[in-house]
Amino acid sequence: MFTRTLAIALIVTGWAPAIPLAQTADERAAARALVDKRSAAVVMVLATVKMRAPSGGRENARDVPVQVNATVLDPNGLAVMSLYALEPGSMQTGRGRGGEVTSETTDLRIRTVDDREVPARVVLRDPDLDLVFIRPVDPPASPMTAIDGPTSTPSLLDLVVVVQRTPESLGWKTFASFGYVQMVMEKPQPYYVIGPAASAAGGLGFPVFDAKGGFVGVMARIGGARTGGLAAVVPAEDVREIAKQATGR
Repeated sequence: MFTRTLAIALIVTGWAPAIPLAQTADERAAARALVDKRSAAVVMVLATVKMRAPSGGRENARDVPVQVNATVLDPNGLAVMSLYALEPGSMQTGRGRGGEVTSETTDLRIRTVDDREVPARVVLRDPDLDLVFIRPVDPPASPMTAIDGPTSTPSLLDLVVVVQRTPESLGWKTFASFGYVQMVMEKPQPYYVIGPAASAAGGLGFPVFDAKGGFVGVMARIGGARTGGLAAVVPAEDVREIAKQATGR
């Protein structure tokens, strides 16, 4: 009964797996080892987004709670996620019918795998790549598990491993799946489209790895946070290069 209920919940919430593709026993074993080693670096970020929009001479305001996947990049807790996923109203930010539409993120917290909620703050936004970087308000008491391994540049049809974390409704569980690189883009900016894993579990901000555990990149919404677009992987090298701005290095 629990298994059936969980399967229904996965489908209803958009976390249903796609039809599995065949992998060898060695590939599955390597993927499980990768998940065991790196899954703690995939965290949920909790926040409240305050949306304000003028209408008829009055201001309409509402609070939107969000739960967003993020990827921890260093032991000090610097993490990256999709700007669009963190601020769902960012696509609406701009001129509304009655004036300026604005949004503000408050009560930002990193929820770790050991059930701690660590207050955090935004340190850098990159709307062009749909990335936002955050870090704990106070240095963590102990180093956080991070994606600090080598990067990888996959080719078309290469196997990849996606590691995500489920929302509270599904118990904050690790969610892993296989996928393949379906498209490689170089201009106007480099990114990878993967499937079926990219659409299997929904969401953005989680890391993608190659079959050997190399860091491929982070899932974002290509086309800019304000213009919408395609869910695709921002290459790891680009993510780390931008992260240098967030750390001042």
